[in-house]
Amino acid sequence: MLNLKIAICDDDKFELDKLHSILTNYTIARDTNLQIDTFTSARDLLTTYKQSNDYQILFLDIEMPNISGMKAAEMIRTTIDRHVIIVFISNYPQYMQDSFKVHPFHYLTKPVSLQTIYQLLDDIIVEINEDQLLYTLISTDEKMETINIKDILYIEVTDGKKGILCFHFANRSVSIKGTLATWYDKLKDYNFYQCFRGILVNLLYIHYFDKHTLILNNGAKIPLNRSSEKKLRDMYLNQIVKLRNF
Repeated sequence: MLNLKIAICDDDKFELDKLHSILTNYTIARDTNLQIDTFTSARDLLTTYKQSNDYQILFLDIEMPNISGMKAAEMIRTTIDRHVIIVFISNYPQYMQDSFKVHPFHYLTKPVSLQTIYQLLDDIIVEINEDQLLYTLISTDEKMETINIKDILYIEVTDGKKGILCFHFANRSVSIKGTLATWYDKLKDYNFYQCFRGILVNLLYIHYFDKHTLILNNGAKIPLNRSSEKKLRDMYLNQIVKLRNF
């Protein structure tokens, strides 16, 4: 069972508590495993999100002081997480058109009802299951984390004897026990390539080639085998249109 982490952000405490209650009841009614965090300001949400980057679903109120839900969604999409599922909640349906630019999953008008939220979550979970891009990892400190493989920049072996792998994301990393061969089998159809002994790289995040080194979008430098450099260049150039739409 996937462990999904949800954030609710609404400066209206009554609406915040109401939605939290509905989501909590959903976990019991549907026998799901949801972890729910609540925030009364977009600033607090962004601060936490930048540190953890491990939410799969966001419920965002649009009308909030200082940083609106719309602005927060734009910042999340461009600098933190391109793939998180966003649901906007608002008293004003006229904001719906503006919300399309951040590709929300849904737009809800207050007041929200239990039936509406239940159906929405059912649809979201179907979408996630059909996408099949989420994995729940158990880190070396025994913490469970659900990750989206689209967010992995690269995976490297950090301790071959103990079988420790490190999953690198834009602003965090997660260490688990496992083998690179196992993960290559899981990820080879998603544009991952073993560019060097002990490293799998996500071609989506290659910024440019520099001699025998890959430079990723976040500035990380990945060594590149001479024997695989030409093949990787060809793969990248042949699939670049596909990769940009991944």
